[in-house]
Amino acid sequence: MSDLIIADVPELWCNGLRESTKEDLQCYEELASIAMPFTAHWEDANDAVKSFQWDASFDRYIEHCAKLIDDAGRENWLPWNLYNSLGLDWLDGYNFSQGIGNCCGHAHKNSLKASNLTNARRTGRTPREIHLCIAYGIARGNGRMNMGSGLNLNPMAKWAATVGNFWTSDFGRYNSGQTARNWRSGSPACANALKTQSIIVHLPSASFDHVFRACAAGFGITMGTHTFPAASAPNSDGLSVPTRYRNGGHAEAFIAAWIAASGKRYVYQENSHGARYAGDSLHPGWQDGCWIDEVEFRKMAPANVFRWGQWYVNLGEMG
Repeated sequence: MSDLIIADVPELWCNGLRESTKEDLQCYEELASIAMPFTAHWEDANDAVKSFQWDASFDRYIEHCAKLIDDAGRENWLPWNLYNSLGLDWLDGYNFSQGIGNCCGHAHKNSLKASNLTNARRTGRTPREIHLCIAYGIARGNGRMNMGSGLNLNPMAKWAATVGNFWTSDFGRYNSGQTARNWRSGSPACANALKTQSIIVHLPSASFDHVFRACAAGFGITMGTHTFPAASAPNSDGLSVPTRYRNGGHAEAFIAAWIAASGKRYVYQENSHGARYAGDSLHPGWQDGCWIDEVEFRKMAPANVFRWGQWYVNLGEMG
């Protein structure tokens, strides 16, 4: 829509996404080495780590899911509309601002939220409210609690699939990580978290097509980039799109897909910096993210974007 405008991120933004170290890459390699065909593991409800391949069977599955959503009316399946139609009243609400540099935890929580809301509608089950700090802190500490700022996507994926996603009901509302002090290994909260493990599907590439297809099926993607939207305004398709960008390693989530009347495809990128994006025809009032078309997407997904960690579809057990 507009020329790319870049500004360095001031310290107060506290994005917190770091580039991959050798240890971070090892986390990705561990999950990739056990990735299985999608159909081989989908119904497995045990506590094993679950990592699926993005293969032909996964392609067929998400294509089928997307058709079901289109038939039911895609607007009704947008995550914020699902949250309302399911009658949810989470302690932290639908979304909130991060406060410290734990964007990776927010991105993971938001992508899982999108997938869980979709599966809740399909299964008739109530989705758990996931506390972003606990699995995030465990990932920072490589299995031991180390709450603070800064994490790569690869350990986030590994540990959310390993220890699971902890419940807000076991720890209370978000308060910039203070509740992480209440985590104890082997506690009942740990057993609950294993009921809601992440199921990881790494993207084969950071392509718009891969992102669009997963989001069109109602599933969220955890992503990281050096360039991200900082402001937006409605365009001729009636969708709020980027008008300004910022630089700085930052994690966000892709959570929805839309095809406008013009035929142009969009994906919705949800941030954790508060409701700073202009409203539009699909979300009246200020919102937590904006819509990205394929041209804008390329500004955020250069060839080396996975240096922040491999992007992943974040499916989840319902618990």
